[in-house]
Amino acid sequence: MVAAAWLSGEMVGEPLHAYGDPVLSTFDLDFFDGGRRRRVALGAGWNTRFEDVPPIRGFRWNKGDRSFPGWYYAVTTGGHVGYESWLERDRLILLDFAPDVVGIASQPFWLHWCDGGGRRHAPDYFVRLADGRARVVDVRAEDQVDERTAEAFAATERACSAVGWESAHVGAPDPVFMANVRWLARYRHGRCGRETDVAGRLLEAFRQPGPLRAGAEEAGDVLRVLPVLFHLLWTGALRADLGGALLGGGTVVHASEGMAVGPLEESRGHGLLRPRPGTRGEGSQMRRLSRPAAVGVGERVRFAGQVRAVLAVSARAVTLSDEGGSPREVPLVMLLGDEGFEVLGSRVRMPLPPVSLLEALPEHAREKALWWEGHILEVLHGTDTAAGEDAGPRPEYDPARHSLTARERAKAAELTASGYRVSVSTVGNFRRRYQAEGLLGLADRRPVRKRPRFGTVDDAVVEAMRKAIKEVEDDSTRTGTYIIWRTGEILREAGETAELPSQATLYRLLAKLSQGNPVSGTARNRRSRAHGAKAPFGQWTVFAPGEVMQIDSTPLDVLVRLDDGVVGKVELTGMIDVATRTVTAAVLRPSTKSVDASVLLARTVTPELMRPGWADALRMSRSVLPYRRLLNIDERLEHAAARPVIVPEMIVCDHGMVFISRNFKASCRFLEIDFQPTHKASPFQKGHVEKMLDSVGTVFAQFVAGYTGRSTDHRGRNLDKGPLWSLPELQELLDEWIVAKWQNREHDGLRDPLHPGRSFTPNEKYAALVEACGYVSVALSAEDYIELLPSIWRAVNDYGIRIKRRTYDGPGLIRRQHSGVAEKKGLWEIHHDPYDISRIWVRDHHGDGEWIEATWKHLRHTPVPFGELAWDHAAQGLPEGTEAEIAEAAAALLTRAHAGPKNAEPQPKKRTRRDKQVAARTKAAPPVPMPPPAPHAAPEPEPPQPEKEEPLAKVIPLGLFDPLADPWKKR
Repeated sequence: MVAAAWLSGEMVGEPLHAYGDPVLSTFDLDFFDGGRRRRVALGAGWNTRFEDVPPIRGFRWNKGDRSFPGWYYAVTTGGHVGYESWLERDRLILLDFAPDVVGIASQPFWLHWCDGGGRRHAPDYFVRLADGRARVVDVRAEDQVDERTAEAFAATERACSAVGWESAHVGAPDPVFMANVRWLARYRHGRCGRETDVAGRLLEAFRQPGPLRAGAEEAGDVLRVLPVLFHLLWTGALRADLGGALLGGGTVVHASEGMAVGPLEESRGHGLLRPRPGTRGEGSQMRRLSRPAAVGVGERVRFAGQVRAVLAVSARAVTLSDEGGSPREVPLVMLLGDEGFEVLGSRVRMPLPPVSLLEALPEHAREKALWWEGHILEVLHGTDTAAGEDAGPRPEYDPARHSLTARERAKAAELTASGYRVSVSTVGNFRRRYQAEGLLGLADRRPVRKRPRFGTVDDAVVEAMRKAIKEVEDDSTRTGTYIIWRTGEILREAGETAELPSQATLYRLLAKLSQGNPVSGTARNRRSRAHGAKAPFGQWTVFAPGEVMQIDSTPLDVLVRLDDGVVGKVELTGMIDVATRTVTAAVLRPSTKSVDASVLLARTVTPELMRPGWADALRMSRSVLPYRRLLNIDERLEHAAARPVIVPEMIVCDHGMVFISRNFKASCRFLEIDFQPTHKASPFQKGHVEKMLDSVGTVFAQFVAGYTGRSTDHRGRNLDKGPLWSLPELQELLDEWIVAKWQNREHDGLRDPLHPGRSFTPNEKYAALVEACGYVSVALSAEDYIELLPSIWRAVNDYGIRIKRRTYDGPGLIRRQHSGVAEKKGLWEIHHDPYDISRIWVRDHHGDGEWIEATWKHLRHTPVPFGELAWDHAAQGLPEGTEAEIAEAAAALLTRAHAGPKNAEPQPKKRTRRDKQVAARTKAAPPVPMPPPAPHAAPEPEPPQPEKEEPLAKVIPLGLFDPLADPWKKR
């Protein structure tokens, strides 16, 4: 009734206290409404559109946490929706997959209530369905629900029931179903289904059910067809059994009538049902099955109401002892059929001897153990192993005639008569040790006896030294002398009475405790080892290009000559695809800013065009990439270099200000990319990009003129006086090296499990994976590039717009008017490039949001380098490039990089270092690359650039104007 009233609009804004339900006043809702935090009673705030509210609490990425918060781009909402764990992310994907879900909000509100004290709970999701119903969802694995959590879920259910909301607690979904939906989620974006002609052919091909791969090949090239096919499966236009088996070429697909999703319990329940019975194994009948108890010699059993010992076992009968007479042979069928039969003392199966420990024993110890084994086996089974298989047991060792104790007495007498003084108890001890430990139980283990790990050192001393080592994990490097001194201080502070052993013993203890991470190592290595991943290590399985990409920045160990001759180091920001190890983009900047990360996104989805001077073997048309087939889908690849174009699905980054900035998150949202930060102080969670950046320093940077080494201890002399590359030149060398060397270099992490002896290059791995994933291009227009730039808000005056004392003006600016954006007090949204001060772009809030360009007023008077080189797009032949040609091009590149520029410009004089640094960092980096021209459009030639910057003319200051001064007075 409440939901129906909400739909009709009759109860909007009306409190529900009139209905008299005490629950409505028992609970409070705490949430954000229009940027303002509110706390109201449940009966007064139930009709808020919670599917549109921001999260009530922030996410945490503390070091060592097990969960991974992040943001998932939901096509249902057209924006990012947060999650606190990957289980929540899976459930969020299922909500996005459900056809009747129209709104999703993460952590929508705090639900407060009194339960002997103040309690509160924040549900994971608030879901709005197409018919207006609301559903509150809590995600928690079933084995993680404790008593307090169950009470919170029960209170949430009472509150939801009072206002007509549905409530659900969901756990881990069916793994097969989830894996398939997770795969389809890669194709949820509208760009995957924009080719309507391909979609029409697929619907016609699957009008009758058929295999997935065969239908895709019937509709056209699979590189073009597969993304559309998976998109139709996501939307429900095509159906398949996603819960039966993993998607493959033989999966049966058929067109659906309407838009219903396939025959799945999960999809019918909007992705919120619990796992189907039996999928987790708790109710499986197989677990109830058990093998009958084994009966062996020496065991005690209950038979015919009496406890008896097992003397011998054959295929058909068992010989049991009898306290009042001779042993009794019982048929096996009769024994197992007895109602009171029970094995009382089932012995443990004789273990296999540890071969490595046996080999460590001396030769005489092994021989003696084997000698004893022959005698003990005769005591147990009655057969002498040296007598042969056909020989029967000797009369005194026959299990059918003598008990185990009698056989032990016979063996002791036999060995004593042979000259070995052995007692009956000794034979019994050896027999029991053999049954418990096998052959090793008969050996003299004193030579391999385990010693205490830390010898006789007191446990308090060990713990104190562990604490001392822990204290200096993040400090500067100390010596062992300090650790030993600090160990004594910790013992005295704790009031321990343990005495410190000798210095030699303490140094040996320190070596054992710090093994693998010595305290005298570098601070960087110690921090990395101390805060690295803890075993057992997890496995992040990636099967598709772009599924997971990692981004990071690091200083490049190369000196470059910035503008005006300033010598300095630059930072390298790179992005790598985990599935193929492809470096999709890498940029060099004097200091990394959030715009650099956005530039990387733009370059990742844009082909790397061939440039003048590059070897013809570096063309994509001469590589292992399926150039012809990709060209039919993306015309931009006509003059591309051999580097794949990969669209990110998820970006993993650390908590650097560049990557968690609002600008970078907005860029990810604009390109519909999931955003996944790592835990703090956990660089191993993005180890692929960390290793890639380190490899650039060893495989590329050391060959470049001006290489400094990784620290001052490795730096040579007078590097700044040698020939150094400028920043744009070094950027072009790096781009060429990535195409020539990195993309054609075998990577040890790229191996086929079926052929582990062979490793693949990034280009080869991409060519293999694209056959199963297809190719989707993301063409960015000039407006898209502008959207990726950082934004500020300014007023438009009569003279234009002023930013950092620079004035920008343009003919289309709307001056001295309110923008219409009340939250920004009428200011105008402006996008700018921090590295290109020549122009800005103003959004027209009075129109349709188009961009108005404004240029710097003094642009004609200030020589600012901006813009990129004009590329040569002339079509050339298409022969196949050989490995030799590529290797030759890479070698020539390194030779050229090592030699440095031929004509190094002299450094200007008579300018302060501060002036030169400000000018250099303002003008060093090129602007954001604009989209390449259409394949058939002729590029406009750039104006000729001066080969050498001319010295500035002497500035003659003008005097101040004085209106009262005599103009005819001589000065």
